[in-house]
Amino acid sequence: MKKISMHLHEIPFRAIERGEKKIEVRLFDEKRQAISVGDVIEFLLRPDNTKKIEKKIVALHRFPTFADFYNVYPAELSISDARDYYSSEDEQRYGVLAVELG
Repeated sequence: MKKISMHLHEIPFRAIERGEKKIEVRLFDEKRQAISVGDVIEFLLRPDNTKKIEKKIVALHRFPTFADFYNVYPAELSISDARDYYSSEDEQRYGVLAVELG
């Protein structure tokens, strides 16, 4: 088991903290390729990163694109939100990883 740090803005951070958000979606880049079920994610609240919550990874789900992810998990985010963080080039290069939190 390892601990991975990820930064979040206030709204998703609070939703995870309250237990309302159970899936965190990211690119399946080099950092995410190293995570496994059973690892712990330490979420840090942006911008100062002083508030933290830890969640265990209970499942990992891969998708070719964010659109494919949203077809399965439509309530999670909108495609425009993902585009605020990730370019379509990076999406095509890495694909998408949905991290299910326990």
